Order: sequence, then structure tokens, then C-alpha cells
Amino acid sequence: MRSLILTALMALALGAQAQSQPRYYTDSDVRQRVVNFNVYGQPGTVFRRIGADLNGVQPEVTDKFLPRLMGETGFSADFNLRPLYLGVGVGQTWVNYGHRLENGDEQEVKARYWAIPLRAGLVTHLSDEVTLEAWPTVTYRKAISFEHSTLANPVYVDQFWTAGLQVGSTVAINEYVSFLLMGVMDYGFGDLEAGATWRTYTELPLFLGVRAGLRVSL
Repeated sequence: MRSLILTALMALALGAQAQSQPRYYTDSDVRQRVVNFNVYGQPGTVFRRIGADLNGVQPEVTDKFLPRLMGETGFSADFNLRPLYLGVGVGQTWVNYGHRLENGDEQEVKARYWAIPLRAGLVTHLSDEVTLEAWPTVTYRKAISFEHSTLANPVYVDQFWTAGLQVGSTVAINEYVSFLLMGVMDYGFGDLEAGATWRTYTELPLFLGVRAGLRVSL
């Protein structure tokens, strides 16, 4: 009887030891995510940088820029071309800001744009569930509407480009769906108002925001 018990215990021990051995995979056994689909919302605000003249001289500023809450929503697809991800998307951007003039008057601007971002990403997997990501981005924006609080027919830039950076992380909800959260900075290359006759200098928009959304990986 004692020998039977010892034999059974040894068999159990050997079975447990065999199950605890590491399991190795070849590259062909590991599933590769080929494409990501992202849907996102992005609250933020806009600041400005005064453009210097051809000689690099900063002009005298006679007004105060008033940042306002703005937002963006959109959809994008990213393709895994190792070691980089390349992506393209489409969305809409709502831009709000104001100016307080030297005489104390305030002017408000509300604009809406189509946004087409092109981006390349570096994705680092910290674990099976968490990634750390950095995405340099170039975005083309096309005006849909532009409203000025004091000008009935304001002259504005119909289209402009921005370049920026998105840095953040994703956390897996399940095998296919992840939650994403990123900080976003986007720098404009041109003035949004072409007909601002009360100022002679160029103001370049600087967009800052936080992007949150969901990602489906296939």
C-alpha cells in the first residue's frame, strides 16, 4: 500500500513539473496585429505664437489672445509595417478663441475644419496588456465654417497644415479592444485669419489636447 502511495505522489510531482516547464514559440506561432482601427475624442485648447518678420524681428503685440475650449473627433486606421506603424484618418476639428484689443473690445472666432491626419508610430509593448506609443503627425485641415463676432464676412484661410506629436499609452480590455489615452500637441504653419486688418503680425496656432478613445486590433 505504501509503495502505491509513493508511486502516485511521484507521478503527480512529475506531472506538475512537466506543466511548469516554459513553452516556446516560433515567430510563425505568434499572432501579428496587422491593422488597428481607432475612434477618438479630443478636448483641448489653442494658444498662439507670434511669427517673426523676414529678419527674425518679433513685432510689437497690441492685443491679448484668449484661449477657449475646443475639440476634435475622428477615426483612423494604422497599418503595422514593422518596425513602424503608418496611419491615416479623417475627423472634424472645432476651434474657438478670442482677442482682446488694445481698446478693450473683444472679438470671438468659432471655426470648424475637416481634419485628415497622416502619422507614423513607434509602439513599445510594456506587457501583454499595456503599450507605450509616440506618433509624429502631419495634419491637413480644410475649413467648413468660420464665424467672427464682429465681422459679417470675415476673410479667413481656407486650408492649412499642422505638424505635431501624440504620446501616450493603451490598455487592453480584451484580446481585440484597447482603451487609448494620449497627450497631443499640434503646431500650425500659417495664420487662420487672412483679413485681420487691425494687426500687422502673423499668429501661428498651437493646439494642445488630450485624446481618449478605443482601438480595435485585427
